[in-house]
Amino acid sequence: MKLLLVHQNFPGQFRDLSPALCDRGHELKAIGSSQRPTDPRIEVLRYEHKLGDRSGIHPHSLEVVEWIHRSEQVAIKAMELKQRGWAPDVMLVHPGWGEALLLRQVFPSTPLVIWPELWLRPEHLGINPGEMSVGQMQYLRIKDWLVDGAMADASIAIVPTKYQASTFPERWKHKIEVIHEGVPEAMLQLQRIKKLTITKNVTLEESTPVVTFISRNLEPMRGFPTFMRALPSLLNNHPTVQIVIVGGDEVSYSNAPGDGRSWRDLMLEEVGDRIDHNRVHILNRIPHEQLQKLYLRSDLHVYLSKAFVLSWSLLELMACGTPVLAEANPMMEELIEPGVNGALWRGNPESLSHAICKLLQSQDELKRWGLQAKQRLHPTYLQEHCLDQLERLLLKQTCCF
Repeated sequence: MKLLLVHQNFPGQFRDLSPALCDRGHELKAIGSSQRPTDPRIEVLRYEHKLGDRSGIHPHSLEVVEWIHRSEQVAIKAMELKQRGWAPDVMLVHPGWGEALLLRQVFPSTPLVIWPELWLRPEHLGINPGEMSVGQMQYLRIKDWLVDGAMADASIAIVPTKYQASTFPERWKHKIEVIHEGVPEAMLQLQRIKKLTITKNVTLEESTPVVTFISRNLEPMRGFPTFMRALPSLLNNHPTVQIVIVGGDEVSYSNAPGDGRSWRDLMLEEVGDRIDHNRVHILNRIPHEQLQKLYLRSDLHVYLSKAFVLSWSLLELMACGTPVLAEANPMMEELIEPGVNGALWRGNPESLSHAICKLLQSQDELKRWGLQAKQRLHPTYLQEHCLDQLERLLLKQTCCF
């Protein structure tokens, strides 16, 4: 098949999927605005994203303006392909930045498959529905308006978890398929690492208990403040544990602190004088290769994301045999079976500290959970199985559209 992939940060969502589709003999072209390196088999048409003067624009309109600009640039690039005589059999698009808005106008006879992630609700912003401000109502309405339009144009929508599928209104559920991008099978064969140097001056020795917390951005929706507030008690109660935190200072799914600081700075101000900085290592984003090594060294990973969008890192950690302590919510219950391949927790930072300490005392059980976490991925979350599902779905769209 000839496939057109669209993602502003290409490869982005399609990081693992796009080379795997090439391996299966499909012809891929892509449109995006980033300069990230990609598989040489994929022709990437890059557009330049610039916004002019935005003074006088309502704050909630700023994103809409950006969506319109991106949709125009994507449409121009798609028209270039069309003028060259190239038309896709299927378009695969992440609609979250408005890039899908005009694609069906350019290629009206081509099925559109989207990755909409979820339908945003007040709880996804940590808001009680009865306490929303008008501004918050407007924000949610505009975000879901974009998804609503993409769902109307889409032939099918793909989300990675049943929980994410459940967030959509009933009128769209007939279009939704639950298929994860999949974890490469080779990750399950990686050997655990006994000793790892993470910075010039820090080496995690074989005898050192290591707890990790990883998120693209360190923010409330991923549970970062809760984890930080648990650290003073954890460090006091466990004299040898080393904590490694990895993540950026932007916000992906949460509001930024009102004073312009990052959540990292805010939490360090709150608890920084009560933690041993020789045992707490907060790193910025690191290359995926280094991240994998950290997965393979971690004795226990703490995953405190609210029921929202599932992180790729969680399945990769499980594939690497790392036991997981996760916040108990419907999304995590799909993956973690307490006492079998991990643990689920709900409570306050103090109870989180006690839960981590207790688990670190059971190293044999943690190792068993890690092995069973790998088994939990068979076959639903393995890449070849997911690709088989996706390929059948794409072929069906070309036959039925």
